[in-house]
Amino acid sequence: MTFRPPATKPTRRRTRQLDTRRTIFLNIAFGFASVAAVALLGGVLFANWYADHGAPIASVNGVAISKDAVRDRAAVNMARFDRLTADYEVLRNQGRITQDEYSSLSNALAANEDPTTVYQNALNQLTQEQAVQQYADKHGIKVTDADVDAQIAEDGTQAEMRHVMVIEVDPTPTPPSSIPTAEQLAAAQKKAQDYVDSIKSGGKKWADVSTETSAAGNIGAQGTSGDLGLSTRDALGLDPALVDAIFNLKNVNDVTAVVNCDDGLYRFATVTSIVAANKDSGWKDAIGQTASGDAYRSSARAEALTSAVKNSIESQLVSGPTTQRHVLEIEVSPGYGQLGDGPEYKLKIMVFAPNHLTASASSLPSTDQAWVDAKTRADAAVAALKSDPTKFGTLARDTTNNDDPYVASGGGELPWIPGPTISDDPSSGTALGLPSLRLAVAQPGLAPGIIGPILEQTMGYVVADYEGTRPAPAQRIADAQIMLATGADFATEVAQYSEAADAVKGGDMGWVSRYLLPTELEAAIFQTPVGGTSRVIQNSNGYWIFKVLAEETRTADAAQQARLKLVTFNAWLIELTDAANVWTDTAALTALTPAATPQG
Repeated sequence: MTFRPPATKPTRRRTRQLDTRRTIFLNIAFGFASVAAVALLGGVLFANWYADHGAPIASVNGVAISKDAVRDRAAVNMARFDRLTADYEVLRNQGRITQDEYSSLSNALAANEDPTTVYQNALNQLTQEQAVQQYADKHGIKVTDADVDAQIAEDGTQAEMRHVMVIEVDPTPTPPSSIPTAEQLAAAQKKAQDYVDSIKSGGKKWADVSTETSAAGNIGAQGTSGDLGLSTRDALGLDPALVDAIFNLKNVNDVTAVVNCDDGLYRFATVTSIVAANKDSGWKDAIGQTASGDAYRSSARAEALTSAVKNSIESQLVSGPTTQRHVLEIEVSPGYGQLGDGPEYKLKIMVFAPNHLTASASSLPSTDQAWVDAKTRADAAVAALKSDPTKFGTLARDTTNNDDPYVASGGGELPWIPGPTISDDPSSGTALGLPSLRLAVAQPGLAPGIIGPILEQTMGYVVADYEGTRPAPAQRIADAQIMLATGADFATEVAQYSEAADAVKGGDMGWVSRYLLPTELEAAIFQTPVGGTSRVIQNSNGYWIFKVLAEETRTADAAQQARLKLVTFNAWLIELTDAANVWTDTAALTALTPAATPQG
């Protein structure tokens, strides 16, 4: 028989021990589950936060730029714009700037606050700054906390502004030539000097001279009436010698000397107000209240580092010795037409409309007395001009005489334009809508002089000063290239075809440094063998052929350094950024804008 030991009956104590252990294990398991759940929830929350804040929206050579970095920079920029607007309000309220000047300045700032571009601009800044940071790290360029403090103080100081007025005198060549003669250059310089002397002596007022030069076809600096508004030195954008002269004027209404600018025009200027530099003592605190103070300091540090890198680059490429080339050029403007539009014409025009209204001419019966009146006025103008053609600008600018306000604003002067631009439908915004005038000037063998009145049923009677014709731009540069290929002298082709200001010097550009010209022009110059001639280079600004005379390592002279200082660092910075490996999440960047400008 099998012996089995008797089963031991559990005691009450042991049962309690088992229950306690079970409870402990359950608690531990529940604790682990809770921790896991919290961890999972935290992970989800972190993932969501990272996706909306820390995730890279761009990278530069593998270094990430986060969404929050873009948000912070956009906020700093907006805070700066707001504070600058407030500073301009103070200047206006103090009577230091006018309401119109305030509106112009504040509107320019408002354009930068467009929500569709503010984040793009912020990212562009951060991208360039990261490229600069990497360059600085590689070359041991650093900034200190004191440099950052100085940058913040500079940010809070509004540079001196001056309200600038400019008058120019153009030594206009006689069409079809593109090059003024020595006599025309001397006459233009003397005319400009006579204007300055007359203004200084009180013989003429500035406004009278401005009107007179405009009537002669010189419409002021950079295509304006000559009023450039309030500007700082850095923002003025004129020839460096003229900028220096403007900011060296001691008093309001003083007049500069005549400056022969790089584009061949003679200019002089005055200032109607001077707004001294203004330090905003509350600048830093104001920015910090609207944006993160740390974000602003980070922005200022980037500015200070960029300034330090700029100084380093300019010491190498502006004031230091560099490889330069002595170059001649033929430059032909791009013109106003398309390939195939045929030759260009040079004209001044006036329009005599029935009832002085060009817009209603086409709907007015040809038998209406108003057409007779318009023809009578046009005949009188022709008679006056045939006895004295120099009156054209004055008559054309008189809006009681010339019924087309567009051409009246420039004294009737038109640029070189192809036939289709004269005749095509003006609703396109690029044509005059004068088919009868086109037929008149296209007559073979037409001699320069006053023509008309020419009936245009849609406008009125046109009186024109026909000054000449020439081949289209593409044809002229092609002709120059063919002649050079057959052994023609470069200076001879310059005289025949070039429209550059240096054409009067045989196309001599002088010594050309890197970064002085647009990339495609620089490449053509530095890729052409010394002694050789480049191919035709074309961009939106025209056509070029270069001849490279020599290459040297040399230091730029003072005038060249002034020009280089305007363009070198910005060109270098674009090149640095373009060479970087830049990635951008465009969809994420687009998504930032609605979040920053909620609707409601």
